[in-house]
Amino acid sequence: MSRVDKIFVAMDNMDESARDKFMDDLGSAPVNIKLGLEFFTEYGREGLINFKKRYQKKIFFDYKLHDIPNTVSKAIKAMEGLPIDYLTIHLSGGREMIKAALQARDKYIPNTKILGVSFLTSLGESDFSELWDLKGEAIDFERLFTIGLEEKIDGFILSPNELTVIKPLEKRLGLSALKVTPGIRFEGQDAGDQKRVATPESAFNEGADFLVMGRALTAAPNLQERLLQL
Repeated sequence: MSRVDKIFVAMDNMDESARDKFMDDLGSAPVNIKLGLEFFTEYGREGLINFKKRYQKKIFFDYKLHDIPNTVSKAIKAMEGLPIDYLTIHLSGGREMIKAALQARDKYIPNTKILGVSFLTSLGESDFSELWDLKGEAIDFERLFTIGLEEKIDGFILSPNELTVIKPLEKRLGLSALKVTPGIRFEGQDAGDQKRVATPESAFNEGADFLVMGRALTAAPNLQERLLQL
């Protein structure tokens, strides 16, 4: 059974003509769209508004806010009126920043779900070792997830590897959140710049609610055929 409505297609690395062609090829398939820094830097608020008007897709704004609580709050205030269905923040900004983000969301963009980023899926073991001198079990995703769950964040961005970490934690705390998983590749596909990857089927089986996919779909020779594999 196809689960295309559980997919966010990352379109940041596409120029306008490539995006238009992809959306035409997509047809009525009910996927959702991820737009982030590259898109917003070039097209700004009007770009998001116009994209929503034209295509009527849910928008995941991958802005990855990470600053002092007051700055994050003001940044979210500035998003008032934007058609954002999901917005990312970095969990490593800390508990007070997460609280500020949720409070600002409730006031200015109440229909938006806040998703917390743990560690970027482009980071691997060598990066954790170099940056924080962390190895193996010392890489404490659980600590970040606990803070987010306790503050009632709407969901998390987490690699396929961390799905097995968060499920028992949710059960132990009696709390739950959406699990949105990037780093998705079809069987045999190159991992590209991602270090922690999985296939769509394995990620869903491990408990992912949504998947984020980029070139696996945007560069597919036959998009409709690819969508049937989900």
